[in-house]
Amino acid sequence: MKYRKRNPDGTLGDWVETPWSQEQLAPEMLAALEAIVMMQLETEDLKAEISSLKAEIAALKGGE
Repeated sequence: MKYRKRNPDGTLGDWVETPWSQEQLAPEMLAALEAIVMMQLETEDLKAEISSLKAEIAALKGGE
């Protein structure tokens, strides 16, 4: 993983690579990360569906 190191004066310095980025992830960690990404995608889909349903409810209330 890379990040920008801060200089003592607070400005952004050079890019630094963390030692962790050199290590291979354990299969369990990869599986967990994949599961997290899938849940994030599902959450986005559910948010879109909720928004659509709210709009439909508002339209139905307006038609009363």
